[in-house]
Amino acid sequence: MRQGLTGPDAPAVRREAARLGRELLPEQAGLLAGYLALLGRWSSKVNLVGPSQWQDVLETLVADSWHVADFLAGPGAGILPMAGQTLLTLDFGAGAGLPGIPLRAFWNRGDYVLLEARQKRSVFLGEAVARLGLAGMSVAEGRVEATAPPILAARPEAFVLCISRAFAPWPQFLGICRGLVRRPMAVLTMTGSPTPATETPPEFAVAATGSYAVAGKPRYMSLFTPSAASI
Repeated sequence: MRQGLTGPDAPAVRREAARLGRELLPEQAGLLAGYLALLGRWSSKVNLVGPSQWQDVLETLVADSWHVADFLAGPGAGILPMAGQTLLTLDFGAGAGLPGIPLRAFWNRGDYVLLEARQKRSVFLGEAVARLGLAGMSVAEGRVEATAPPILAARPEAFVLCISRAFAPWPQFLGICRGLVRRPMAVLTMTGSPTPATETPPEFAVAATGSYAVAGKPRYMSLFTPSAASI
């Protein structure tokens, strides 16, 4: 049987994040510690993440979230609606809650819905959202073709940001979002290699890009918006 992760306390998370070059506020460290502890309790029942030590989870998985937050507050900020306007984020294939749950510690704008088709993972996500007190965050269990339309219908005025860490290959993910989500919208992809402009579907244009390294490996973010050709 797979041995469970051991959950850290907030000071330990702050020290480890500082080693990785990220200074955390106490409340950010507390949220991340609570999330890592939940992963630890669930890891013996459901294979949510690959790493077996919380330090590795922080470095190779959770760190993505603070880089995404920096990107959305930096290069991506001009694409998203201004503060005070309605923003809805749909996290496709949320799985263990990455990047979404840790992301709320660093970027807490609008409503955020974790879309997950697998029942056990959805139960974990629901417990995490409740225990961590993540206001504005909810979980939708089922295939996105069934869950996304009523969520969007309930918020017709919202700008929709679609995010995926590993839901589908990025060109396919763009096509899925184009078929489900109406304007105004943007799509954030997270990949292990650059997203060549020549492979971008004609319905989309690249609005902003960013890159960073995790555990010595490069990672890339691209923010896409509907192109003029798709109007």
